[in-house]
Amino acid sequence: MEPNIQQEIMRLNVAEARSIIVGGQSEPETRWKAVWNVNTNKVASIVSDGYEIVQHRDVASSFLEACQNLNIENEMSIKEGGNRMFIDVKFPQAKLYVQKGEEFIAGFRLINSYDKSTGIIIVPRLVRLVCQNGMVMPVKGFIGSFCYRHNQNMAKNIHSYIEKAIAQTIESSEKLKAMVNNCIGDSVEWEIAEKIMEALIHVEKHYKPMVAIMKQKYEATGKKLTRWDVYNAITQYTSHGEQLKPRIEELLQKKAQRVLVTPMIKLAEIIPKKA
Repeated sequence: MEPNIQQEIMRLNVAEARSIIVGGQSEPETRWKAVWNVNTNKVASIVSDGYEIVQHRDVASSFLEACQNLNIENEMSIKEGGNRMFIDVKFPQAKLYVQKGEEFIAGFRLINSYDKSTGIIIVPRLVRLVCQNGMVMPVKGFIGSFCYRHNQNMAKNIHSYIEKAIAQTIESSEKLKAMVNNCIGDSVEWEIAEKIMEALIHVEKHYKPMVAIMKQKYEATGKKLTRWDVYNAITQYTSHGEQLKPRIEELLQKKAQRVLVTPMIKLAEIIPKKA
C-alpha cells in the first residue's frame, strides 16, 4: 500500500457498538444497540442486535488488497461526509473507447455508512478523458453494481465481494458503450434543454453553472444539444465546480444518472406546464 493512502485510511472515522437503555428500563436493551461514531462523538444509528458494523477502513483496505491480488493498477480518492465514506477508484489501464472524443477510464465508487443510509454500495464509474468528468453509473439494473447489507457474513467476506465487483466492472464495457451511445444520439433544442436542467436540479446556484456549460457547447457548435451534453454539464459541474459536500455531489450524480437512462421525450415531461 502507498504510505499516503494508508495514512488516509487510518484517519477514517471509526464506529463501535454501544448498549442502550430504553425508557425506564434498568437493564440495557438486548435486541437493539447504538452505532457510535467515535470521531464525531455522536450516535450514527440505532440498529438490531444482528447488525454488524463494517468499518470504513476495512472496506478501503480490502479494496487495496483485492487490487494487489488481481495485479490491477489503480488510483483512488477518499472522502467522508457525516457517517458515510465515498471512495472513487479508477483503473488507468482499463480504457473504454466509444467514438471519437469519447474515451473513458473505467472504475467504480464504493460507499459505506454507519447510519444505515446504505450498506456497502459498489457501482461502476467512468472518468471521461477529454475533461476528467467523473461519471457514476446507475445502481439498479446495471451489471457490476452491488449493494450489500451489513451483517456478519458481509463483515467476514468484504474482500471477496470487492474482488467480484472489480472483475465485473471491467467486463461491463459493452453495456456502458450502449448506454453512452443512446445518450449521444438523443437530440434536443436549446430552449428545452435549459428548461429540463432547471426542472431537474431546482437549486439555482447549482443549475445556473450547468446551463452555462451547456450554452458554451451550444454556441461553439451551433447545433442542437444532445442528452449527452445535458449529462456532461451536470458531471462537469460536480467534478470541477465549487467544492461540494459529498451528499450534494452524490445527489447531483443521481440527477445525472436520470439523464443518462431517460429518453429526452420523457425528460421533457418534467418541465412545468404554463398556467
